[in-house]
Order: sequence, then C-alpha cells, then structure tokens
Amino acid sequence: MKVFLVRHAEAVERTGSMPDAVRHLTARGRFSVRKTALRLKGEGIRFSRILASPLVRAVQTADILAELLGFEGEVIPAPQLAPGFDVEGMNVILDAFPDDAGIALVGHEPDLGRIVSQLLSLPRGCAMPKGAVAALVLPDAGNRLCGTLEWLLDGDRRVVDPSDLTGRSG
Repeated sequence: MKVFLVRHAEAVERTGSMPDAVRHLTARGRFSVRKTALRLKGEGIRFSRILASPLVRAVQTADILAELLGFEGEVIPAPQLAPGFDVEGMNVILDAFPDDAGIALVGHEPDLGRIVSQLLSLPRGCAMPKGAVAALVLPDAGNRLCGTLEWLLDGDRRVVDPSDLTGRSG
C-alpha cells in the first residue's frame, strides 16, 4: 500500500485573536502547494483518496492538491489527522480503506515527522517541511510499524535516501 503523508503548506502565524483551527494558508503557502501539485501531476502521481485534518490550513492544502491533480473524489475531513496524529491513528484510517493504493493524508508537524521516523526506524528523527510530501510503501494490512521511503518531495528537492531525512528541521 502506498501512502502519501503531506504536511500542510505555510499558514498565517498564530495570534491571540485567531484560534489555531482557523489559521489559513498564506499566499506563499498557496503558491507553494500549487507548485508541488503541478510537479506531482507532471510525474504522474495520482491519489486514490485524500483525507485531511479538519484544521483549515490542512483542508486548504488538500483542496489545492485535489484540484490541480484532477482528483475526482471529495477531500475527506478526518479528525484523526488533527494535531496528535500517530501511527495507531494512521492504521485506523488505512484499515478503513484496505483496497486503496494511494491514499494522501494531509496533516501537521510534529506528527508527520514522528510517523516517518517511526516507520523508517530513523535514529535521529526527522521533520517534514511545510508543504512536503512523503511517499511511503507500507504493508497492506495489519499493524503497520515499518515502511519504505519511496521519496520525499520538499519544494524542488526530491529525497530518496532515508538517511538524508535525519536531523531536518521544518
């Protein structure tokens, strides 16, 4: 099973007057995710399903990806993808869609970095940069506690060696 972990793009900064859940993408964030989506499209990447954290910035990221990739389904808000998402939550989501081959999960840091670190058994951990997409190959069923990195796309940088992920900051 291929899973695409997507960190939301750049969002407006936190302020006392704006609750975290409604922080939206900046113009730079929208531009960045469009650029990423077009690169994915150019490489023939397709998602079978897109789920997103219910926080506005993640839904906006997912919507832009869906639109530019020509995704015909609906973006599914998934409360499990809100901050605090972990491998157990990922397994619950993936078990709900056992026949899907390319599920995109749009969420947040530090959750996604922890999941990548755990699945790849990275000794120092990693952080997913804003707007990055990690393509992982995971077992089709059961408790997915290990995986293989196919690639990570961070802007124009494509990483294929998991050792290049350790110690990254996002």
